[in-house]
Amino acid sequence: MKSNALVVTEPGTLERREIDVPEPGPGEVLVEVELSGICGSDVHMFNGGMDLDFPVLPGHEMAGRIETLGEGTTTDAKGEAVSEGDAVTVVPGIVCGECWYCNNVPARPTSCENRDVYGFLNVDYRQHAHGGFSEYMLVDERASYYRLPDDMDVELGALAEPLAVATRAFERGYRPGIPDAREGFGIGKSVTVQGAGPIGLLTMSAAKAAGAGQVIAVDAVEERLDLATEFGATDTVDLTEYDDEGLVAEVKGLTNGGVGSDLVIEAAGVPVALRQGIELARDGGTLVEVGHYAYNGEVEINPTRIVQKDLDVHGSLAYPPNQFETAIALLDQLRGEIPFERLFNYRAGFDDAESAYEKQESGEAYRATIHPSGV
Repeated sequence: MKSNALVVTEPGTLERREIDVPEPGPGEVLVEVELSGICGSDVHMFNGGMDLDFPVLPGHEMAGRIETLGEGTTTDAKGEAVSEGDAVTVVPGIVCGECWYCNNVPARPTSCENRDVYGFLNVDYRQHAHGGFSEYMLVDERASYYRLPDDMDVELGALAEPLAVATRAFERGYRPGIPDAREGFGIGKSVTVQGAGPIGLLTMSAAKAAGAGQVIAVDAVEERLDLATEFGATDTVDLTEYDDEGLVAEVKGLTNGGVGSDLVIEAAGVPVALRQGIELARDGGTLVEVGHYAYNGEVEINPTRIVQKDLDVHGSLAYPPNQFETAIALLDQLRGEIPFERLFNYRAGFDDAESAYEKQESGEAYRATIHPSGV
């Protein structure tokens, strides 16, 4: 069969194509895509900031419905029964299962040396239809996909991927078994999130659901700070009102004892935020860096401060596939309480895709989405 798709032929150039879609084989699933989000990495790709084999079929934050199940395919990655017509979302990352990291560090699948990621592959690679900017997507037997709850809007399924990023970053702040000793995150603890974009907002919702006593949102846009309160922030700080020292003093002043937050999560993707984050965390606290998936410049830091503060610093790259279980469960648990749908504030078909990229890059859209069949 054929599928209409939107391809990045080279940085800065989008082209509509009709691509071949193979029939699903054993263990494979053909999905009719309803929508796919444009995130910061998609913008970096479009602007030439990623070393990829073009032309690329984008779309790694997708949701849709099962069109056809390959022979013998009866359950999703969680083991839940699936049928044609079920709403699903797909984990874009696929490990090789053979490299040193796959064999020795299986809990860190993003370290795989030969990892494939749907939405970042050449359009002629393997099954061709491996990105969400296509009417149909063929999920091959190596990939993980998850069925959405029956009463969940399919649209919310496109948030499973960014929420997996957010929850994994948040969970990096845990120190199991000793939260009462103020080691890592625990119930009632203080969390500061730098950046109130989609990842930051979703991280706030995770912190709230996990029992944080305080969630401080730091951003430069008033509208985003207002939305942060709906995603779980108890306090907001407009960084445009302060220099570096003033910002640190303001955030610390909001915390118990004026010492800083137990956990700081940098989700802004702005280099200077990392330097600020080191100071926003209390001594003996934890800093998680998740905002810099792609290169966005550099900043000088004083490594002595990390030592002096006895700070735990963690990077957080994407997630293991089963993080989608956490994300879907949280979407299901909090819908109606957290306005997840507010993040989808710019919807576009293929004809308006370039404007969707522009809206996402400018920050006017929280999460611009591409709808292959139109909006």
